Amino acid sequence: MRCSARIFCDDTLLRQWKKHLTEGQPLTKGDAFRLMRRTLNETQRAEQQQRLSFLASKGNSTTVWKALARHNITWRNSLTLMDAQLAAFSPSRREFVCSRLGPTSRLWMQLPHVIVGAWQTEDDMLAVFNRLLASETIVQFASIVLAAIRERPQLGGVLPVVSCVLLHCYELGGKQPDTALSCCRLLALVGPEKLPRSEREVLAFRYAMLYATQGQWSVALSVVNAAHEVRPSAKRLLWLHTSRIVQWIKAIECLHPVEPSFVASSIEYAPNWLCALRTYERWRSRDAAQALLIRKDCISAVGWEASLHFCSQNGVDSYGILRPILSMVPGDHPQRMQILTDATRATGESMYAGTLSRRAFKLAQRGEWAEAIGLLCGCRYYDVALPLAPYASRGAALPHELLAYEGALCRVNLPGGLQAPVSFEEQLAVALHGDWRQLKNVHDNARLKSLMLARSEPKLSPKSPILEESSEIQCFTFQSEELSRLVCLSASSKVQQYFVQVIPRELRKHHFGLRRRGGLKPVSPDRYAKFLSGNDIVTDGEGCNALCAIVVEHLRLTNKLSGEAFLREVSRCLASGKVQLTAGLRHEFSLAVLRATPHFGRLDATLSSRIALTTPLHYLTAHAVALESCMSALVLTGQWERAIVIMQRTKPPYPESSAALAYVAPRHLALNVVKLLWRGNPQDRWTLVLQDLLHGDTRFATDELVISASRTKFSNGRKDVQWRRRVLGACCALLQSSQSMHDVMQTAKLSTLCALDVDEHGLQRLLRVLSWEQALTAISDLSENNEVIDEHWLLIACMKPHIPFDAVSKGVSLFPYSFLLNTVRVYYQAVEEKSLVTAVKAVYRYQMLVMKEYRADATYLRPLVTLLKGLLLHYDGERWSDTTVWPLVRRLFNHIVEGFGMTQLGREGRRGVPVALREDKPLHALLIIGLLYHHLSRVMQMPIPANITSHLLRSAAYGTNDYNAALYFFKSLKHPNIYERSLLVFALRDVDDAMTLLLRAGRFVHDRPEQALLWSDSRRGSDRWLLSIELLSQSPPPRGKLLDLCRGWTWAEALRVMELLRRIMGTSPEAKMYAELVRECHLGGAANVVISPIPTNGEEE
Repeated sequence: MRCSARIFCDDTLLRQWKKHLTEGQPLTKGDAFRLMRRTLNETQRAEQQQRLSFLASKGNSTTVWKALARHNITWRNSLTLMDAQLAAFSPSRREFVCSRLGPTSRLWMQLPHVIVGAWQTEDDMLAVFNRLLASETIVQFASIVLAAIRERPQLGGVLPVVSCVLLHCYELGGKQPDTALSCCRLLALVGPEKLPRSEREVLAFRYAMLYATQGQWSVALSVVNAAHEVRPSAKRLLWLHTSRIVQWIKAIECLHPVEPSFVASSIEYAPNWLCALRTYERWRSRDAAQALLIRKDCISAVGWEASLHFCSQNGVDSYGILRPILSMVPGDHPQRMQILTDATRATGESMYAGTLSRRAFKLAQRGEWAEAIGLLCGCRYYDVALPLAPYASRGAALPHELLAYEGALCRVNLPGGLQAPVSFEEQLAVALHGDWRQLKNVHDNARLKSLMLARSEPKLSPKSPILEESSEIQCFTFQSEELSRLVCLSASSKVQQYFVQVIPRELRKHHFGLRRRGGLKPVSPDRYAKFLSGNDIVTDGEGCNALCAIVVEHLRLTNKLSGEAFLREVSRCLASGKVQLTAGLRHEFSLAVLRATPHFGRLDATLSSRIALTTPLHYLTAHAVALESCMSALVLTGQWERAIVIMQRTKPPYPESSAALAYVAPRHLALNVVKLLWRGNPQDRWTLVLQDLLHGDTRFATDELVISASRTKFSNGRKDVQWRRRVLGACCALLQSSQSMHDVMQTAKLSTLCALDVDEHGLQRLLRVLSWEQALTAISDLSENNEVIDEHWLLIACMKPHIPFDAVSKGVSLFPYSFLLNTVRVYYQAVEEKSLVTAVKAVYRYQMLVMKEYRADATYLRPLVTLLKGLLLHYDGERWSDTTVWPLVRRLFNHIVEGFGMTQLGREGRRGVPVALREDKPLHALLIIGLLYHHLSRVMQMPIPANITSHLLRSAAYGTNDYNAALYFFKSLKHPNIYERSLLVFALRDVDDAMTLLLRAGRFVHDRPEQALLWSDSRRGSDRWLLSIELLSQSPPPRGKLLDLCRGWTWAEALRVMELLRRIMGTSPEAKMYAELVRECHLGGAANVVISPIPTNGEEE
């Protein structure tokens, strides 16, 4: 019913307008006002009901405005209707109307015609857009653009288009970029600020590619670099591609010898095969030939015959390079298998036996018999290729070598056998099916040599499973299972393990049967126990590695493999004296521990960073696995300066964990580190993600999160999960705004984050901003999932404000062997029990551990400041009145000064709290703790709450006679209030030099200049402090009292006071007010002498 009523009202209103337009009824001014008022009411009603407005329809709008124009209704009477019409217009129509109406009334007289023209103009432009989108060539597109501009002179020679039209122009211009660029000069994008950033990025790239198609890569690069919409990683990849694509020019023009790698890169990235060929002709080498053959356009242009001839000329022995060429040999070629054999022969000795077996097996599985036979015959596996011959295509000629082997095999099976075998085919037939002992002068073939060595060794027997392994025997494939197992089981365990990893699973039984040495052989469970009970002593690096391997093996067998269990067993070996290294080899055991970490994830960051700080750099940088663990640990513990030093001493390739420096280093250093890592591996996605995040761009990161989410949904691969955690952790560590992080989570379809969604670096950033409940929950989730928990993470959680003792105990229980965390637990227990002495002892124990065990690391010094702050907050003055705590506090002060090398703290203590450091009296221990807290907070750049400083000032003023302490804490206040000023005055009440001390404390007289008038008058005696407190209580002070302060001064005293005020307040209004006071007390004009400009540029005052 409502809809019907609305339609009826609209139709009625429209009919009334049409009467005055088409039927010729006169429209008076009053009728026009009534109709416009009804139209406005209908428009407002539609806006309130959130439906389409009456004026939003083209027919309704043109009817109304044409009627107004026909009956000459002036534009001034139509202004209210114009506002409603503009609100109903689209942005393009609104912009058209505003551009046509100017400041003169003559233009406004055409208002109805402009409104009607706005509808016609947009419809006209839509028709032009449709014709442009329907064009099939860039020439047709350009002709439509020129015609549209010519027919519409009001456009000023530029056609405004939407993004899809511009994108269509770029797509059509791929074949004729000159025409497309000329056409782009006549086009303008409508509303670019309203387009999504990704769409603007696509437009910028497509435009730049027009220049790239012309060969103007430098111009294309400048276009992309100037576009703010393009992500930094895309700009860097385009720069890399641009630099690579012009390398061939530099290689040709260079007159001096260049590196072979540069020549190969120039050939690989040349824009076409002719440029690559010219580069090869300039610098002929084997590497250059291989780079040329890698290009598909090159081998397609010259053909497979010339390519194979080129391979033979340059001694190319890589099967990966030959495969694309061999795939071009026609399938119906009669000599195809012989061609494949001849081409593959050069790769026979360089191809690994396991790789050859896998490739031949896959070819046979796919039914590519000719390729399998050619590969096997080229590598001299004639016994394996012969059973495949019946499956070859009919009419195809078999390789000559295979036929020779078949003939030799027939002669071996004759009664007389094969006498004096000379060729390799004959020797192989005798070795496999004849009397192998008669073979003399065997050909230099690793497969045949391994077979002869395996047959000459003693037979394996179950009673003697441990044999002397020959390092010369390698694993090979034979057609006979017996011979394959004989050779493979005679090889060393290391050779067997690698061979098993390479060959397909279906071939393992053929080569090893049901057992193989070193792989399926059960490990002795008592090997570790025998080591502990025996007399073996580890004295070198190899022994350390073997010991760690035994410990890992023992823990894996007992299902207790974890970092904590590993360290416990290693400590047990050290305590029992099983490791005795000289002073020059002590680093070997630490490196062995780090090399064993991949078996159980990672070690605690504190331990790993301690190893990194104590191990000589030249030993640490020589071990990639140890370096990987140390770099990540140094970043987690805040030792990024040391990590940068290690990275500078390391030769490329750099450890992957070096990228974590971007989380903690200053921005310019972080960018340099990421750029350095990217140059070492330009295709690494991780460094590109970090580059974008450092610039605040999250698009690449969100794309990676979406891709990894789809992969984990279907495959649930561990690598994809780790990658997802890594990217989310980088977002948490690098993004500076919560809105950016919210957008990332929304794109990744994550409602909340848990500890298992991010890596260790992202979690550490989150722990600093979470509440203590959330932080402990996150750490508990890690513990329940057997993830590594760092000691300083629990320390961060325990230092959260308002955390109860029960929560601290629960957190410490997750790390029960930490002396540091147990000390923190004792501290919180003392706070709960209100035991000040125990709490101070706990703080003393904590700082001793930080100094000796943690090398005064800032990561552990910040919690020390928090513990000192807790002492000041949780204990009142009555408990600090107990003098038994003073010796402990005095010893704590001495140890911090001496242990941390803080000589400045010692000097500050002697100036700030000299009495408290000398005498054992009530509240003196509180003042020393306050001094320590203030100094360490400034060193660690941590904020100092004003209420703590005010409390210390009050204790110094009322509870002690140490005015130096009161002055020290007052100077620590940034904005002292009236009460704190009164406390300072009270503390200095009996001090002879109070005037000098107060006037030197700039914060005391800065906002209260009357105190300068009072304290600079030495004739007032010792009662000045009472008057000072009285003036401080009155804000502002009465004018009469100020006049009393100034009365009786000599000119010298007045000038001295006013000079003091000028230094304090300059030429402020308050200074002028006090100049008036002087004028009232003395002759006029004196104030003009006193109030002089503030000296600048070192001018003498």
